[in-house]
Amino acid sequence: MNKLKFTLIFIPLIFFLADCSASTGSRYEKNEKTNGNGDKKKVTVNEDFDITRYKTKIEIKIISNNEGLSDVWYGYENGSQESNFIQNRKIVGTVDGYRVLVVATDNMDEANSIRADIRIKIKRKEVYISFEPPFYKVKIGDFTDITESNNLKFKLNQLGYTEARVVQETVNIFEE
Repeated sequence: MNKLKFTLIFIPLIFFLADCSASTGSRYEKNEKTNGNGDKKKVTVNEDFDITRYKTKIEIKIISNNEGLSDVWYGYENGSQESNFIQNRKIVGTVDGYRVLVVATDNMDEANSIRADIRIKIKRKEVYISFEPPFYKVKIGDFTDITESNNLKFKLNQLGYTEARVVQETVNIFEE
């Protein structure tokens, strides 16, 4: 019987004390104080913490378009046929051949930026963007020989375009 009385008194007392200690009322009260007349006065807290001392300085090295590319072309000479490509050539006809598919994306701006980047890096003008719903595909070259297209794929892999692959397609024949 004594245990029952003790339990009936002690358990509610524990709940009461636990409830008082977890009160959130003081956390969310307004910061107001009263002066001697009972008028409420708003208290403001001045923040004097300056975060600028903790900012990290980030330095980014800007690489020009031609800097560092000679190291990438392992086994290829600088004076190759690709760099001597003539921009204005006349298309004579088409034939079955190969192109290197660099990327397939659903973002037209991304496809255009990759096209411009590739034109700068490998100095080829025959970089095409074709829209095959829902993707914009960036393709390079008009190759009739698969070994030439595989060589270009290898170069693109060295430049970081690891998803580049050779695809069979109708290619242009240019007037020489």
